[in-house]
Amino acid sequence: MINQYYHEEYPQNLTYNDIVFKEIGLEDRSIIVRYLNQDNFMISDISFGNLFIWRLARRIRFAIISDCLVIETTYSGKTPFIFFPIGTGDKLSCLRLLKKYYNSLGFPLEFHSLEKHNLEILMNVFDEKNIESKMNRDRSDYIYLTQNLIDLAGRKYHKKKNHLNRFFEEYEGFSFEEIGDSNLVELQDTWNLWSRDSNDDGLVNESNGIKSVFENYNALHFRGGLLRFNNQIIAFSFGEVISDNLCIIHIEKANILYRGAYQAINQQLLQHCFNQIKYANREEDLGIEGLRKAKLSYNPDIILEKYEAIVK
Repeated sequence: MINQYYHEEYPQNLTYNDIVFKEIGLEDRSIIVRYLNQDNFMISDISFGNLFIWRLARRIRFAIISDCLVIETTYSGKTPFIFFPIGTGDKLSCLRLLKKYYNSLGFPLEFHSLEKHNLEILMNVFDEKNIESKMNRDRSDYIYLTQNLIDLAGRKYHKKKNHLNRFFEEYEGFSFEEIGDSNLVELQDTWNLWSRDSNDDGLVNESNGIKSVFENYNALHFRGGLLRFNNQIIAFSFGEVISDNLCIIHIEKANILYRGAYQAINQQLLQHCFNQIKYANREEDLGIEGLRKAKLSYNPDIILEKYEAIVK
């Protein structure tokens, strides 16, 4: 059966009736990371850390089909969508099985966060005239040369460097600490205090995801850090290494009473935890004007376009 995803051998001659999706959990990290390591990708959506953080906000499941990892997401009241199959298995077979599977459920085969080359594959497999697609700018990822965000050198980073230097001067004596057993409980307490008055659904979902990370921090293999001033935590951030060339920064939070704390944790985290990684993916702007302006101001090396597609 296809739901025997922990087996090294996968059955041949599968039909769409054999497909079984499983709710994602921490125990699935090793198998998901194994398939992710077989593929080259730069999008943030399919990293295990991203899936784990947001699994409390929507239904996230996975299946192994034709020796490919397939991740499915369903928002409340919406039809499910998937990401492009992942791994070195038979992707063409996987795609054809998926179309039959979702059609049998009365749903279209719908994809989100497609990189352009995978959209082109879909158009070849199912014929371009049968594909409805669009680029979703709000979901495009911002990818930076890590060293640029550490050094902030040159005229295009002049204002950023000034803000950072002002933070260093105003909060002289601040310290950076990697997140670990010595400060994790204190960080949890700090975040509970910072997030206690939030009533926005999106922020509540994010807060719950952050709390879940802290509860399982060591098992997630994240790298993160915090800034401390006068013995108080004033900012924190964490992410994960995807490959020798890519890290993804999932969360960045700061106490806005400390001017420049966001700029400082951005630079300090990369300098201390990810300085050997070529690219840093700092995820999307979600169409939020202020967030888009801030991300653009750091001069991304790549704005990675992501597409949505429905197979008619």
